[in-house]
Amino acid sequence: MKILIIGGGPAGATAARLLAKEFDVTLIQDRVWDKPCGGGVKKRVFEEFSLDNSLILHLQDRVFMVYKNEKIEIPLKGDNLAIVRRLDFDAYLRNEAQKEGAKLIYGKFKGIENKKAVIEINKEKVIFEYDILIGADGVNSTLRKALNLPPIPKTITHYARTAEYKTKYCEFFFDKELGGEYYAWAFPHGDLTHIGSVDKNSFDNLCKYLNVKVKPKGYFIPTWQEDIIIQKENVFFVGDAAGQVVPLSFEGIYYAIKSAEILANSIKNNLNYQEEWNKKYLNHFKFMKRLESINKTFLRGTMIKLHKFDFMKNFSIDLWLRG
Repeated sequence: MKILIIGGGPAGATAARLLAKEFDVTLIQDRVWDKPCGGGVKKRVFEEFSLDNSLILHLQDRVFMVYKNEKIEIPLKGDNLAIVRRLDFDAYLRNEAQKEGAKLIYGKFKGIENKKAVIEINKEKVIFEYDILIGADGVNSTLRKALNLPPIPKTITHYARTAEYKTKYCEFFFDKELGGEYYAWAFPHGDLTHIGSVDKNSFDNLCKYLNVKVKPKGYFIPTWQEDIIIQKENVFFVGDAAGQVVPLSFEGIYYAIKSAEILANSIKNNLNYQEEWNKKYLNHFKFMKRLESINKTFLRGTMIKLHKFDFMKNFSIDLWLRG
């Protein structure tokens, strides 16, 4: 069986790695790039998928919530948060897929003609046949557009890298002036710090707060909804192209990899992908969506201040670890 995967990020590369053991898999990657991203992922993914620990830039045993100039320390019950550089991490995952037999081709998906995929390679159009087509091509998925599927709900995020602000631990800023509807963040990244917020005004306020001067880049991240279509006949979607980013925390890497595992298992065992994903994650995502809604209201400050108490710290971290 021929499987064609569009997109070689964590979702696409993991699906390719798991499926190439049994099928003829081709992975299409448009280019090599360092995706704008905080790079945070649950440490356990390295054990679950036998990944190389040398990819970890930082291990975090705590994070900090910041609200009204007050920092609240949140212990993570161990070194449970890893920070990775996406350029290296994604390339490693693609290489692991190749080791299992997947063919990696650099090209750009252009559309579907007569139930075949059209890929532009070195400015020439090449036709690829497939039995199964997987879209792992991000929040702005061109494959979804080609199938006339509704786009993934999304929000803009402004992001930059700076050496002007240093932090040892991940920081989350919940003042609306800094984080807008959601939150702003600062993650350690080697010699730099990655910072981000939603709208441009909030990002500018964050820069003033951190005393840095830097120009942001804007990019979109999914805002998950229950009605997102993740399969149409023999075409499947995974990762950002399926909106599989958990609400409120916007953690995407771990869920992209785990969703790819669910998809691969569904294909191998002829299971219903949507049903299998729902069994694993639907309740968690729905609960996080409700918490996200509360975070957008006047109750945000109360939610954050409650994290001064151990019971709330434990609730939040247990929720994150179970997810």
